[in-house]
Amino acid sequence: MKPNEIKIYNKRDVFADKMLKKYAKNISNKVVSDIGAGFGLMREPIESKGFVWQPFDYVRKIPEATMWDLTNPAPKNAKKATGVVLLEVIEHAGNPAKAIENIAQHMESGGVLILTTPNPQSSKNTINLFLKGSLYSFQPKHLEEHHVFTPWEHIVQFFLQNNGFEIKEYAIIDVEYQSRKATNIKDFLKKQLERFLERRNPKAKGMSYGLVAVKV
Repeated sequence: MKPNEIKIYNKRDVFADKMLKKYAKNISNKVVSDIGAGFGLMREPIESKGFVWQPFDYVRKIPEATMWDLTNPAPKNAKKATGVVLLEVIEHAGNPAKAIENIAQHMESGGVLILTTPNPQSSKNTINLFLKGSLYSFQPKHLEEHHVFTPWEHIVQFFLQNNGFEIKEYAIIDVEYQSRKATNIKDFLKKQLERFLERRNPKAKGMSYGLVAVKV
C-alpha cells in the first residue's frame, strides 16, 4: 500500500464506525461481537446500523457484557458473529495467538474483523526505545494496564493469516498528538524528530493502527 493510500482516523471508534458501514454486507447474520466492550462506546454505532450488539469483556464494566477470557473458546451461549470489533484489546492478551484462534472460531465464514491496537512503529515509541530502552506504550508501568503483548503489525497479521483471515485494510489511528504545542526547547526538538521519523516511515504516524480482516 502506498503512503498516500493509508487513511488516517483521529479516534478508534470513528475508524470502527466507518469500517462497519463499508463492510456491512459481510455482516450477514447481523450479529456484531464487541470484544472488550468497556462502557459500551460501540453500542450506538453498531445498533444504529441494524446490527445486534453482542458485548464481551474480561472485566465487567456494564451489566450487558458477557465475560470472555480470550484464552478460552467463546461462551456457549454466545451467538456466532459475522462482525467482530476488537478495539485496543489484543495488546492485553497473554496468549494473543490463542485469542485470535478463539475469535476466528467464534466467527462465521466471510465475517469481518475490525481491530485497533497500539502502534509499536509510532515515532513516539521509536524515540522512547532509543532514549529509554522501552517502547512508549509498553513500559513497566503499563503492566498495570496489562499491556503484555507488543502488537507489531507483521506479527498480528501472521496470527490472523494463520487463522484463516485475509487482511483487507491498514489504517493510522490517533494522530491528535501532532497538534500539540511545544512548551519548551526539548519538546520542540522532540516534535521535530517525530515529524522526521514520520516522513521517513508513514506507518510511524499514529499512536495506534487499525486492521480489517475477513475470515475466508
